[in-house]
Amino acid sequence: MNVRTLGLLTMLFAPTMLIDGYRHGMQRTLNGENDLTGDLLTLAFAVGWWCAVLGLKRLQATGPGLLGRIIVTVPLVTIAFAVLQEVLDMLHFNMQHPLYVMSDLAWPLSMLLTFVVSMAVLFARVLPMPHRLAPLVCGISLPVGIGYMVFARLEDMPLAEFGWHTAIGWFLLGLALVTAESRQGHCRALAPA
Repeated sequence: MNVRTLGLLTMLFAPTMLIDGYRHGMQRTLNGENDLTGDLLTLAFAVGWWCAVLGLKRLQATGPGLLGRIIVTVPLVTIAFAVLQEVLDMLHFNMQHPLYVMSDLAWPLSMLLTFVVSMAVLFARVLPMPHRLAPLVCGISLPVGIGYMVFARLEDMPLAEFGWHTAIGWFLLGLALVTAESRQGHCRALAPA
């Protein structure tokens, strides 16, 4: 799959968590409480997220060196575990099982690693500036959400804000992947032989 297709999938699946939030009146659903449609929507978001990180890896957006490759590869593993959690939820898997617990922890860990990837993309300077900012919009979703929760003295992260942030952030990241792929192809075509 090329980077453009990965970007298109990211854009397509970006609003799925927001859609699921609206289905539940922006009330939090705990693990195992969502229905099949909700599990599929969350699964779609995680698959789009995985596609986005794979697109960044293919563009070598975190840099061509070993550290850059490691930084962008680790989230591919953790996001795969997040995808697994949705599959386990659909199968009504035992939530006390270590595999389920590990896949549940993969969600916040993957968000944190997305922030690390976004900083690496910003400092690697492989992509043009607007494209380097798109991963940062995604990467700050968890820190901004937690900061807002602490500042507003809320017991839980506000789902509407988090849903809109993820929908917009991952859509922009998908768009950046689509346009970066075409821009790189254009630059290669113009390069002297």
